[in-house]
This record gives sequence, structure tokens and C-alpha cells, in this order.
Amino acid sequence: MPAKTPAKSGQPVAGAQASSAEVVNRAAFDGRLAQEWDRAQRAAEPLSLLLIDVDHFRAYADTHTATLSEERLNRIATTLARAVFRPADMVARYDDDEFAILLPAVHEVGARVVAARVRLLVNALAMPHSGGEGGIVTVSIGVAAFTPTGETGPEALVELCEGALEQAKRMGRDSIVSQDWMA
Repeated sequence: MPAKTPAKSGQPVAGAQASSAEVVNRAAFDGRLAQEWDRAQRAAEPLSLLLIDVDHFRAYADTHTATLSEERLNRIATTLARAVFRPADMVARYDDDEFAILLPAVHEVGARVVAARVRLLVNALAMPHSGGEGGIVTVSIGVAAFTPTGETGPEALVELCEGALEQAKRMGRDSIVSQDWMA
């Protein structure tokens, strides 16, 4: 099984354990999103995306060493990789303190189940964070699912998911918002 790697350094994630998913960088995610979009369009199947933001992480990074901040992100990455079970699922470091999970052939209801699992697993880590919800590191998650057509590209799924994530953050963090809850 390949070692998990964070987006920035390319080095294995500290304490990485075997799971069904590897944590990849943003470039790998973007390429795979385009491939899965094309595949889903041909098969007329849904493609789901979770965007995960580590709540108030910039405040956390400001009060802790860079090494500790990166170690926390690596623990979260490893936890996210444990939240998915199928070989086709992909976990990526999307931005500095954001992650993405790509779920091919999964409807929105299934994606919400994965999002709930992610939130519970991250909360169970109970990593101290004085500025976090409940005094621990938490995540906000946007969920979107789309069955691709020839009229749009993968950016439509990303934009929908980004909107859901922003709503989750506006709702007070440590929450999940799905595209259908925004209608």
C-alpha cells in the first residue's frame, strides 16, 4: 500500500497507517477529478465531492509551532483516508488547511454519510484547540453531487461544493452542509 503524502512536502505522513485511500496533492486531485468527470458522464453516474475545512486553523497555526500545525494536518489527513473504503475514492490535500474527498458513483445521500463519518472521526481525535468548537480541532464540510452532462465541466461540481462549504462555515463551524440543504 502506498504511503500517504501531504500536498506540500511529498514526504510520508507521520504515523500513516494502511487504509484504502492515499492522500494525494492538489495536482493529482485536479487530474483525477477531470478523469472521473469524463467517466461519470459516459456512464451517466453521479460524482460526489466533499470539501473539508479545518475550522479556525489559521488561529491554531498562529499559536503553535509550524511543526505542530503540520503534524495536526497530517493526523487529519490520515483520519480522512480511514473514512473512505473503496479503491476509487480519493482523499486530497486541497489547500493549506482544506481537504477534498472525491467519491465516484456515489449519490448525495451516500456522500453525506461519508461526511458524517469524517466529522465524527476528526472530533474523536480530540486534538486540543483553544479557538475551536468545544476546545478541539473540528471540521466544516461542504457536500455536492452531480451527474455530469456535456453542458458543464468539473468546475460546476467544485463551485457547488464550495458554496456548501461556505454555508457550513457561516452556520458556526463543526457542521456539514449539502447542496440540497441550500435550496
